[in-house]
Amino acid sequence: MKTNILSLLFITLFSAASYGQVDRSVVPKPQPNPAINISIPEVQTADNGLKVIVVENHKLPKVSFQLFVDYPIEQEGNKAGVSEIFGQMLGSGTSSNSKDEFDAKVDYMGASINTNSRGFFASSLKKHTPKLLALLSEVIMSPAFPQEEFDRIINQSISALASEKSDPNSMAANVASIVNYGKDHPYGEITTEKTLGNITLDDVKDHYKKYFIPNQAYLVIVGDVTQKEANEYVNTYFSKWQKGTPNTQEKFETPKYEGNNVFFVDKPGAVQSRITLTHTVKLPPGHEDVITLRLLNQILGGGSFSAHLMQNLREDKAYTYGCYSSLDSDQLIGSFSAGGSFRNEVTDSAVVQILKEIEWMCNNLVSDSELELVKNSMTGAFARSLEQPQTMANFALNTVRYNLPTDYYTTYLTRLEKITKEEILAAAKKYLQPSNLNIIVVGNQEVSEKLTVFDSKGQVAYKDSYGNEQQQLKSVGEGVSLQSIFTKYVYKRFSVSNKEEYDAKMSKIGFIQTTYSVFIEDFGATMIITSYSGAPNKSASIVKIESGQGNMIAQKDWFNGESGAKFVAMQGKTTYEGDDLESKKINNFPLEQMNYLNNPYMAIELLGIEEIEGVEYYKVKVGKVGEQDFSYEFYNVQTGWLDMIETFETDAEGNTVSGKVVFSDYQEVKKGFMAPNKMTLYNPGAPAMEMELQKTTLKKKAKSSAFEGEF
Repeated sequence: MKTNILSLLFITLFSAASYGQVDRSVVPKPQPNPAINISIPEVQTADNGLKVIVVENHKLPKVSFQLFVDYPIEQEGNKAGVSEIFGQMLGSGTSSNSKDEFDAKVDYMGASINTNSRGFFASSLKKHTPKLLALLSEVIMSPAFPQEEFDRIINQSISALASEKSDPNSMAANVASIVNYGKDHPYGEITTEKTLGNITLDDVKDHYKKYFIPNQAYLVIVGDVTQKEANEYVNTYFSKWQKGTPNTQEKFETPKYEGNNVFFVDKPGAVQSRITLTHTVKLPPGHEDVITLRLLNQILGGGSFSAHLMQNLREDKAYTYGCYSSLDSDQLIGSFSAGGSFRNEVTDSAVVQILKEIEWMCNNLVSDSELELVKNSMTGAFARSLEQPQTMANFALNTVRYNLPTDYYTTYLTRLEKITKEEILAAAKKYLQPSNLNIIVVGNQEVSEKLTVFDSKGQVAYKDSYGNEQQQLKSVGEGVSLQSIFTKYVYKRFSVSNKEEYDAKMSKIGFIQTTYSVFIEDFGATMIITSYSGAPNKSASIVKIESGQGNMIAQKDWFNGESGAKFVAMQGKTTYEGDDLESKKINNFPLEQMNYLNNPYMAIELLGIEEIEGVEYYKVKVGKVGEQDFSYEFYNVQTGWLDMIETFETDAEGNTVSGKVVFSDYQEVKKGFMAPNKMTLYNPGAPAMEMELQKTTLKKKAKSSAFEGEF
C-alpha cells in the first residue's frame, strides 16, 4: 500500500513539474496529418463483365445497391435530352409490374429506388434484399417503357423548360455551356422544347439497347452484406444480363478564345444581374494538381465566408448575399467559374471586383493563416465523409473508373498537408485565366451598356436564354402600326374584314363569356377560369379550384361600369380607386386590344418584329403609365393571331416574377366568334397547365350578376 501511495505521489509531482515548465503563451504546433488506413475493396468481375464492388458495414441491417453504367459521353444532336428522358423512363415499370404495381411493392418494403440515366440507387432493410433485387433485375433486364409514361415525362420536361427560360441561373448556365464548350461538344448541347419534341419512344429504347450493357457497368453494394452473399446476389439476379459491344469515348474540341468576351442575356424587368465568369480547364480526375486546385478554390470562393470573393463582394462592398467560385475536374474537360447575383446598379463594379480577386490569386501568395484554416476545414470534411459507408464505395468506384493509384485516398491528407502557398500560386498561374474569360451577364437591358469595357474587342454579344445568338428586332413593314395590328386581331376574332361588318356584328353582341378548365393531376383538382365581358366597359373573371376536399375561389374581380373590386386568396379584397378606377371606366368591349390606344392610362409600344423558333411576331409592350409591371404581347405576323403573352410583375420583395400564356388552336365557337381552344399557362416553379375551352356564351345585352361580384 505504501509503495502504491509513493508511486502515485511521484507521478503527481512529476506531472505538476512538467506542467509548470509549459510556456502557455506559445500555441502548440499541429501535428502532421497521418496517412489514413483506407481499404479499397477488390473489384470482382462477373461472367457477363459486370464489375462488383462490396463495402461491408454491419452496424445496421441495411443494404444499398448502386448501379453505374459507364457508357461514353456522346452528342445527342437534335434529340438532346434523350438520356435524361431514358433515366426517368427506367423507373416507369417493368414487363411484369406496371409503374403503380412496382411503386406499391417498393413502398410495402419501406425501400427506395431512384433511377437515372446511368442506372439506379436503391436501399432497403437486409431482410427485404431478395425482393428488392428481384425488382432491380427487372428494371435492368425488362423495363417496360410505356408510351403513356413517355408522353407524361416529355410534357413535364417541356413544362420545366418553360420555367427555366425565365430563371437567370438556368439562362446563365445555358450560355456558359455554349460559349465554353461549343455546340459540337456534348457539354455544349442544350435541351429545348424542340429537341424534346424530336424524341420518340423508340429513341429511348435504342438508347437502352446501345448503352445499357453489363460489361461497361459497376454494381456497388454497401451495408450488412458479405462478399459471399454479394456474389450470390449477382449470380441469382444479374447473371442473365447479356453482354453487349462496348462503346468507346470520342474526343471533342472546345472553342479557343482570345481575350475576355462578354455575353449578355436580356431579362426584362430584372432588378438583379446574374454574373458568371468562366473558362474551361484541362483537369482530368486524379490529376496531381487536383488537391492543390481544391485548396486554391476554397480560398478564392469555395463557399465559406472567409473566402476572398465573399469577403470582398459581400462583407466589404455589400454588393450581394453571396459570391462563389468552383473549379471542377472532368474526364472530358473541366471548368472554372466565379460569380453570383448582384443589384443592377453595381453590375459593372461587381465584375471589376471578381476580376480583381482572380488576378490577385495569380500574382500573390496566400497568407499562412488562411492556408492553414482551409487545410483544417478540408481535413475535417474528409474525415467526416469517412463515417459514411457510401464514401468508401465511391472511392473504390473512382479508383477503378479513373485508374487511380491504389493509395490515392489513403495518402490524401498527407498530400494535402504538404501543399505550400508557393504551389498554390503556381497552380493559379497555370490554370486561372483572368485575361481569357467568358463573362456572362443575365439582367436588365440597361446594364449591358456598361459591360463593353470588359470585352477585349469592345463589344457585347447578345444571347437568348438557350445560348443562341439573339437576333435584333426587325423593323415592321410600311403601313404596319399598333392600330393595324390590333384591328386585324379583333376582326379575325369576329370573322369580319372591315369596320362596317364589325359594327354590324357588334350591334348584335353585347356580352361574351368564356370558360377554360384543366385537371391538375398532382393535386387531384380542377382549375376553372371564367371571364365575362359586357358593353361598353363591364368585366369580371373568377378562378375556382374544385376537388374532392371541397371548392375554393382563388381569385376574382368585377366591374359594373362605375365601381368594382378584386379579391385574391390570402390577400383579401381591394376596391378599384384612382387611376385604376378611371381606366376601368373606359370602353374595353369586346376585346381590350381594340381600345388600348384610346386609354390614356395605358402605355403601349410597338417594339418591332421578333423571330421565335422560326416564326415572326410583332412584339408589343403593354403597361400602365407610371407602373413597373408590364407584358409583351406577340402577334403572329402571318396569321394575325395573338399567340403569346409574357408578363413581368414585381413581388412584395421587389423581385420580378415572370409568367407566360400561350394561345393555340383558334376555332369558331359561336356565330363566327373565334377563340383559342387551348390556353397554356407557364409559371416559374410550376408545371405547365394546358387549359381547354369548355363553354362560350354570346348575348346581346350585357347582363350578369358577375359584374356585381356575385358569381
